[in-house]
Amino acid sequence: MKFRGSHLAALFWAVGTATAAAHPHVFAEARLEVVVAGDGTVTELRNVWRFDELFSSTVLLDFDANTDLKLQPDELADIGNVIRESLADYSYFTFITRDGKDIAITPPDIIHVDFQDNQLLLFFAVKPDHAIPLKGKLAFGVYDPTIYTAIDFVHDGDLVVEGNAGSCRREVVRPDPDEVLAQNKDKLTDAFFNEEATSDVSKFFATRLELTC
Repeated sequence: MKFRGSHLAALFWAVGTATAAAHPHVFAEARLEVVVAGDGTVTELRNVWRFDELFSSTVLLDFDANTDLKLQPDELADIGNVIRESLADYSYFTFITRDGKDIAITPPDIIHVDFQDNQLLLFFAVKPDHAIPLKGKLAFGVYDPTIYTAIDFVHDGDLVVEGNAGSCRREVVRPDPDEVLAQNKDKLTDAFFNEEATSDVSKFFATRLELTC
């Protein structure tokens, strides 16, 4: 698909620019729902992202084909399709680990897009590539590995479990930047000089939901 929106492409595709900048240019507030099935396995992660007004206005201008300063259903669908293709290489900024090991996810069937109160909203769900039993330590997070987008969970209640998590202990972890820097000095120094390593830097600072079962 050809990108009509240079700003959207910059957000979701231009990793080189993001790496060089090393700080966020776009901001979004998020909600994450971890869905637990009746058999006690994690089957789905549901995302809601609300972008800042400045970025949202650039998307409006880029995708408003009929220049009426509104996004029609076909224009919203176009945005969703572009984002779905662009985030495929970055696991849709949604990450799962079990006992410290990454678990792959499958792409969302569709990314729903809306525009409310001058802000762009995304709604989509991803699934782990296999059902995850509630055993050990599970961590769920949303962050941009290119550091171009800051995705923030304003309240601990924005990371929730839907379904019966049994006796698992739930904790929202908000890493302290000073502690992260002190504990990962060598890794962060390497990331500064190594473009490939940079993509993992934001994981150290990302808010996450942990289930200890």
